[in-house]
Amino acid sequence: MNLAEGFFERIEMFRRFLSVRFVIVVMFALVALFLVACSEGDDEAKSTAVTVMPTATATAFSDVVELMEQQSTATVVAVVTQKPVATVMATATAVPIDTDEPVVAFDEARFANVDGIVDPTNFGWPRSIETSEGVITLDAPPMKIHSLSLGHSEILAALVDFDRLTAVYSFFVDEEQSNIADLSSDSLMIGFDPEEVVALEPEVIIASSFTNADTVALMTGAGIPIARAALENSPVGNVPNILLMGYLVGAEVKAIELADELISRMQFISDVLDSDTQPRVLSVSKWTSAFAAGSGSTEGRIIEQAGGINAAADLGIEGHQQVSIESIAAINPDVIIVPQPLDGANTFIAELTSSAVLAEVPAVKNGEIYYVPPRYHTTLSHWNMRGIEDLATLLFPSHFSGVEFEEFSQFGE
Repeated sequence: MNLAEGFFERIEMFRRFLSVRFVIVVMFALVALFLVACSEGDDEAKSTAVTVMPTATATAFSDVVELMEQQSTATVVAVVTQKPVATVMATATAVPIDTDEPVVAFDEARFANVDGIVDPTNFGWPRSIETSEGVITLDAPPMKIHSLSLGHSEILAALVDFDRLTAVYSFFVDEEQSNIADLSSDSLMIGFDPEEVVALEPEVIIASSFTNADTVALMTGAGIPIARAALENSPVGNVPNILLMGYLVGAEVKAIELADELISRMQFISDVLDSDTQPRVLSVSKWTSAFAAGSGSTEGRIIEQAGGINAAADLGIEGHQQVSIESIAAINPDVIIVPQPLDGANTFIAELTSSAVLAEVPAVKNGEIYYVPPRYHTTLSHWNMRGIEDLATLLFPSHFSGVEFEEFSQFGE
């Protein structure tokens, strides 16, 4: 090798060495940036480290000539002991959950004395309620809710998007008996087999006080939280139940709005009514037999809140009891209302009107027999307020002349 060739060979070695050194520096810079980025995550992410084991360290430029003289080769070995993984750890509890609905301030004190709310100061998640089935805790607003009763479903329809209900039952789509028939018509319909409910994998099930205990036990055994929430036959009496359901599903604002509307509408009826005049009203329906609505019934409570006297309860009838034509004559009502589907109601009204036994009963004699929508008079939801309003107008037309009562709105309307 001549002098020129040796010189150029050294130059080429120098260029290669600088290239290697440049790669080393870049690698160290990238690793350093990566470690800094990881360090800004939580402590769990820091535990997954990258270990770099170089056999060459950063060298001053003056050392390069010596290395070239020795014709040594720098080798870099980067050993990754564990691929870094970013880990996100949620440590906060009872925090607001992001939903599509805007956050609106509300009076938290309204929930302070609501039975069933375990901690009435907690409006974040998780939150707990206690019903007759025990305490259940939900970690977030339930997006898959299953209601076993029409009354609860009607209330939920006012509080949340109906799409959050997993399924409906056949009678939910009956326009004469359901106030959510239109909404239910587009929903999944299931039968009454509890296994069908379990298969839907709801996040919470809402049952009524009438739900079969075996059904509840089966669903509880499947690990699904169940709240057995009560309902009352009085709109104002239902206010605490509406607030409890609103709290359970994260719809506090809507629950307060509905509660306030019920209180306001009931107050209007009370202010207008003349308590000195109370007609005796009988609510009776006929299926295979005739049944009168006595004390403790929804129909009977509507009569009382509309300013009438429940004639069946006045004679000692409790709940729904079978009655004959002779029994109706003995009750001797001023007004008869028939809360059942229209075809059957018309047939029964014709039977009452044509009965010789009832000829002298004031309701029959004066033509005071009326069909009333069963969806208003037999529901345990807030919709029975409409039954009160319509019946009050029927009993006291001069008091409510020119008054038009509006239907309740559903969620999103």
